[in-house]
Amino acid sequence: MQATRRAAVYLLLAVAYAVVVLPVGLVARLIRDPLRRRPDASAGSYWSAPPRTGAAEGRYAAPR
Repeated sequence: MQATRRAAVYLLLAVAYAVVVLPVGLVARLIRDPLRRRPDASAGSYWSAPPRTGAAEGRYAAPR
């Protein structure tokens, strides 16, 4: 009985994944490229500078 319940739960989770999560992910990949992996021939470089917040400037300075 316990094994039957466990198998039913795993089957229900697999069906829910196949019906909900998988189509949402596929549609999202068709609409946009979240990691911007498409090559850009006009780009000189793909590096982007991190934002300068100033929070870490004093953190690594030598003590006086």
